[in-house]
Parts: sequence; C-alpha cells; structure tokens
Amino acid sequence: MNRIFEKYYFYFLGRFLELFGKHDKSFASYAKVIRFRTFFWDVQSRYVVAYQKSSKNFSIEIRGGIGDFLQHLPFILKNKSARYIVLTHFKGAPSFFKHLNVHVAEYYYYSNKDEFALARNLLKGKRLYICPRALFFKTPPFNTSKMIENKKRRILGIHMGASLIDSYKAIPVKFIEDLINYLLQEDFGIILFGTKEELSKIKILRNKKIIFASDKNVINNLSLVEYCDLLIGSDSVFKTMASMLNKPTVVLHPNTINNFRDRVFIDPYVKEDLMHVFKYTNFNRREMKTALQFVSNVMNSELNNS
Repeated sequence: MNRIFEKYYFYFLGRFLELFGKHDKSFASYAKVIRFRTFFWDVQSRYVVAYQKSSKNFSIEIRGGIGDFLQHLPFILKNKSARYIVLTHFKGAPSFFKHLNVHVAEYYYYSNKDEFALARNLLKGKRLYICPRALFFKTPPFNTSKMIENKKRRILGIHMGASLIDSYKAIPVKFIEDLINYLLQEDFGIILFGTKEELSKIKILRNKKIIFASDKNVINNLSLVEYCDLLIGSDSVFKTMASMLNKPTVVLHPNTINNFRDRVFIDPYVKEDLMHVFKYTNFNRREMKTALQFVSNVMNSELNNS
C-alpha cells in the first residue's frame, strides 16, 4: 500500500475499531498513522483516548532526545503508571525522569546510526508503541528554579548549543557575541542557556542584564524559558520548550533536508505563527549580518505587537 494512503487507511480503521470498543486494536492502528505522519489530523488526541480505554498490556516507547521528551511530557505526566522504555542519545535521561518522579522500566542508548539500529533490533520482540506527543503545554511542566523578580525590561533567551550527536547544529560563537551586544544596546534582558563549557566560549563582560542558565540539571534551565518574551536559538530543546509554552521563537539551523525535524518540530509552530526560521549555509560574515537583521525584524514584529 502506498505510504500516502496508508495513514488514511489506518486512521479510519482506528476510528472504526474505536466505534466498536476495540480499543487495543484502535490504539495499534493510530500508532501506525503516527509512523507516517506524527501530527496527522487529530490522531494524537485519539491515540491518547484509545490508550486510556485500552488494556494497557504493552510498553510505551519514549524515543529521541530531550526535545522529543518535551513533546511526550503532557502524556507522561498524566500517565506515570505506564510501562516506559526509553531509547535515547541523552545520557542524562535517568536523572530527567527521576526528577519528574516517572519510573522507566528500561533504558537503551545510542550515539550514532549503527547503535540506534542495534537498539531497535533489541526492542523488536517487545509489544511496544510510541509515546503520544503534544505540540503545547497547557501549563508549564517544571517548577521554576530561579525567580526573576521586578522584571522591568523585555527578556530574550539565547541558546547557541546542540547535543553531542548533532553538534553541527550549534550556532557560531561570533554570531552570538554580535547578537548579545545588539540586544544590550537595545536594553533587553538576556538569559543565556547552555552548558558552562559552551557559555565559556562567549567573550563578553559580565552584565547585570545577563542571566546565565547553565545548571547541570537541564530541567532547572528549561524552567527559565517561562520568563522569556522571545527565544533565539539553534535547532535544539530550548526552541522546542519555548514553542510549547507559546513563546515567539527564532530558530537558526543549517539549510539541510530533514523531513522529521520539519514535520515535528518546525512546521507545526510556523503554522501557528510562533516560530520564525532562518536557514543558513555556512554562516560567514555576510550571512551573520543577514541573520542578525532577520532576528531584529522578528523582534520588532513580535515584541511591538504584544
């Protein structure tokens, strides 16, 4: 069957099975839809309803990095009793889920495509379905670790880094330095997100307008996104956190083809007029200037209309 039509077939099959109370089979059918198109129509919400009415005699797979974890969180936090299996490149995953009081039955790790394929083979014999996703949080999922009081100026979040497995996505330090200097001249407050190693590369004087969010516990850093009026970052977890909180977001990422990235983490938020994307080729000096003007235009549009 053609992949284009399979999502329609399994979606309507799921609806039919749901109508006749075959919730385990309905859940399995919706899972196949999601394999082809993650946010096809209302499949995610129907997937969740089918799960609630099912026997739950299976495991739920949480796959990917922290950005994926965030989209899974609305389901996970409401269904902590589910049997979860995590397949990830994020070594801090156990601490992440422990902090949220979510029990994970098994962890599988990978750092490249071969290791990912090997882990997938190890999971083939299990009755396993992918965890439901959501595009937005109804309420912030994390307790704020640091209060920002007496907020007198607009605050912009900046994240330049990327995960180890996707290090090529990191934004050049020189552009970040130019961006920070521009924002300070415009009297914005800044939250700089990243590891201490990443932020140590930025040559800029300490300034009372700048807050460094580099806690070892990534949840403490993610909790500060709530204070941002707008976030500027690479294709990483912080841009996903901002978008899920309905924050205007500027994403700067390499001009490469990645259908999964676009369909799951980019296009849905662009359609909601939340995300603005700048695709760069090599980020030379000329391209940095163009990118800075792009950011400035988005800021003027988003912040002056809010």
